[in-house]
Amino acid sequence: MSTQQPVPRVIFWVIWFALLSGVLMIHFVIPGSRPVSDGDASPLWLVAVLPLAISALVRWLVLPKIPTAQAALPVFIIGMALAEAAAFAGIFIFPAHRMELVVLGILGIVQFMPLFAGRFGTDR
Repeated sequence: MSTQQPVPRVIFWVIWFALLSGVLMIHFVIPGSRPVSDGDASPLWLVAVLPLAISALVRWLVLPKIPTAQAALPVFIIGMALAEAAAFAGIFIFPAHRMELVVLGILGIVQFMPLFAGRFGTDR
C-alpha cells in the first residue's frame, strides 16, 4: 500500500514557471556592465553548455520513461536545474557570452514545459 500522495500537474507548471521567470528576472536585474577583455575570447565558456546537453538528455531520454509523477518530479527538477546552470554561468561566470548562454538556458528550460505531465492523470 502506497502512502504517497499523487503529485498534481499544477506542481509541475508552478515549478517550471518559477524557474523560468527566475532566470529572466536575474538576467534583467543584474546588469552586464563588466567590460569585455581580450582574455574573454577563450573557448572555455563552451564548458557551460555541458549541463545544458545533459539536461536535454534527461528531458528527452529519461523523463519519458518514468511511469509516475512522484518519480518524475525530482528528475524534472534536476533537468531544469541543469538547464538553469547554463544561464547562470553566462550571467555570473562568462559575461562576455552572457546573451548566448542565457538564451540557451532559457531554451533548455522551455523544453521542460510540463505538457508531458498530462499522462500521469493527477489533477487535484
